[in-house]
Parts: sequence; structure tokens; C-alpha cells
Amino acid sequence: MTDKEKLLGRVRMYDFALVEVIEYLDGHPDNAAALTAFDKAAAEYEDAFGPLTAREVDTCSGHWTWIDDPWPWEGAED
Repeated sequence: MTDKEKLLGRVRMYDFALVEVIEYLDGHPDNAAALTAFDKAAAEYEDAFGPLTAREVDTCSGHWTWIDDPWPWEGAED
């Protein structure tokens, strides 16, 4: 298996897991443990890397901060 195939497999795995989480939460909206786990994971990601959606963007500063990061086609520096 090539590196490209391995990476694509990981992307597909995470994509599948994300869809499953969303479907689970849609079907179990009162599951406090699942909602807490999702909120914690989303907050941890946003603290480290910025907003996941436009709804989490700080608009009070008058600046769309996501434009400060590299665009997907520019690549990210780790």
C-alpha cells in the first residue's frame, strides 16, 4: 500500500467516524455524555487550531481570523 493510499484510508476512516457521531447525536439528542464528549473535542480542536465553523468565529474583533491561516491549497506548516 502506498503512502497516498494509507493517508486516503485515514481520511475515509475519520470521515466515516464523523458521520456516525453526527447521526448518533441526531438520534440521541438527550445523551449528556455524548454531547459533553463532542463539545469537549470540538473545544479542544478550536483552542488549538481555530474555529470549525463560521458560527464559532469571534466576530467582535471585526476580522475574520480564519483567513490568517494557510488556505487548503497552500498547505500548512507544522
